[in-house]
Amino acid sequence: MAFTRANAPLTCLICGSDEEATSEHIVPQTLWLRFGLDPNHKDLERYRTTLCRRHNEATGKLHRRTEVIELIENGGPFTKKSLGLLADWAVWVTVLLGLSTGEGVLPGDEARSLLRARFDEHGGGLPRGIRVYAARVSEYVRDTTFTSYMVAVEKDRRTVLDYRGTPIGFLGIAGPVTVTESIGLGKIALLVLSRTYPSGVGHNDRLDAAATTVGMERIHPPAATLPILAPRAIDMTALSEVFMPVPDGQDWSLLPDGVKFTLSMFTPADG
Repeated sequence: MAFTRANAPLTCLICGSDEEATSEHIVPQTLWLRFGLDPNHKDLERYRTTLCRRHNEATGKLHRRTEVIELIENGGPFTKKSLGLLADWAVWVTVLLGLSTGEGVLPGDEARSLLRARFDEHGGGLPRGIRVYAARVSEYVRDTTFTSYMVAVEKDRRTVLDYRGTPIGFLGIAGPVTVTESIGLGKIALLVLSRTYPSGVGHNDRLDAAATTVGMERIHPPAATLPILAPRAIDMTALSEVFMPVPDGQDWSLLPDGVKFTLSMFTPADG
């Protein structure tokens, strides 16, 4: 039977069912306990959501990967396999978290569609074009100087398309001021960037170069060689704002030409 909070029925975040509703820890209880924190503390409520029992069991498999838990807690060692598992964990945890809080990059229906494809019986891989970056953290710091790069993310309703599906502008509408999902836990910081509209030759390489400016290295799609992932100081504000939607960033170089042109009509280009 579904439980209630403040006398309101709770339904599964993924499928909407109100039968066998359970409380799901989006970030696994194991990690909070290892960090000396109470997983059920009110301060961690944003990391909990409601799932039906079937989807709770399906998503719970993400948290039973010992390689991922060890990486997050201790920062290594890592292999191609463990980094692949970490990337998979990062994507689905941040999609769940963004949908649960209402602060995600993807619209709710798009996020639910991806989650159903992944956690229903037929399964599903990582979304096409997604990029995942990671860093091993020596310490968390604040007030780092960094550059914000504007990008146009597919499925973001702020991006205006022409009849061919080519980005030609942007809308200043309400919504989360972000185009990425980021999370820092223990010895690992993660940044998930959805598929972006191209800005010209070498677009993906330039995305990766921008991520390195805040200490991140790409782990998905995997490169031919393993990243170095040397421990380093990470500023989570810089991490969450290195990629931004129009017009909230500073550097224009990663925007499609049509969006750059529209932006230039409102402010002098400096990127």
